[in-house]
Order: sequence, then C-alpha cells, then structure tokens
Amino acid sequence: MKKYFYAVLLLLCLSITAFSCGGKHNSPATPDVTTDTTTMSNDSLNVSETTNENGPTVKAASVDNMKMVLDNNGNVVGRYVSTNENTYTVRVQDDFEVPKAGLQIVVFSAANKQGILFTKRTHVNIRQLPTIESTVVTQISYKKGSVPETYPCIGKVNDWYKIRVNGKEGYVRQDLVEWDGMNSF
Repeated sequence: MKKYFYAVLLLLCLSITAFSCGGKHNSPATPDVTTDTTTMSNDSLNVSETTNENGPTVKAASVDNMKMVLDNNGNVVGRYVSTNENTYTVRVQDDFEVPKAGLQIVVFSAANKQGILFTKRTHVNIRQLPTIESTVVTQISYKKGSVPETYPCIGKVNDWYKIRVNGKEGYVRQDLVEWDGMNSF
C-alpha cells in the first residue's frame, strides 16, 4: 500500500510541476547579451551542519546546499521545509505534508554533484575550464516568458559550477545561473 501512496504522491508532484507557473526562483531583469564578463562576488555562503534525531540541521543559508526529503530508494520527494509530529512539510512548487515513515532528510550540494542548474539570462557561456579566459564549449540561454531549461550539476570549483549540456561538460560562473536541489519546472 505504501508503494502505491508514493507512486500517487510522485504523480501529484509531477502534475504540480507540469501545470504550475512561477516558482521560488526570482531573478532580476537581465540584458539580452552574451553574459560572463560581469564582476563576481566572493561572498559565497558556507553551510555548517549538525545532526539530531530529525536529521541534519543546516545552520546557515547557501546558494548551493539544500535540505531534501528522500524516500528509501533515494528518490527526491521535495525540498525540506519543516518537521512535524508524524510528517515532514516539503516544497515542490507548493508546500505539502508527507508521512515521515520511510523518508529521510539529506543535504544536497553542488560540490557533491547533486542538483540542477538553470539560467534566466540570454546566451550564457559554458567554458572548458573554470576561468574567464578559457575556451567557450557551448552556451545556454533563456527565452523570456518560457520555462527555463535545466542541466545536471556535476560539481563545483570555487565560484564555478561544472555543468553538462547536450553531452558536453564545462564550467559556468555561479552568478550567471541558479542552483536547486531538484527540478520543479
């Protein structure tokens, strides 16, 4: 019976994802030009973590670390919001509660090759190495008013994410994309 519940829950999450517009990502208006020469910030936030009976507790926010709720098979149920007596509150597009039984809280991070990347900028360069002087291997882009394409995050080096785009791997500056623990578009 539990398997059917999780299957229905997964279908519900996918339905919400498919039919929702908007989301938690808000980006400022961006110019319609190739982007990767703006000034970078070195103010990246670090995460400190402790563990208690409810799982890991993230003490500081971060642009590339996020608590996720997973089932016993490692499938992402949603972004962790809070712990209740018998349930977790999770977020996909909206918040909802799921029973704690069979679920766990795990901290996802870009450094551990988890999550996805997307941009709301036009023509963002993906470079061969994590440096502005490196060769451009491909580009990603966003068309205003459309759902952003998402790409697997396959690591992080300083302020550069490692990304896979159409079978090509390269690096994109952290300030040009957004990282998320799961794809909810």
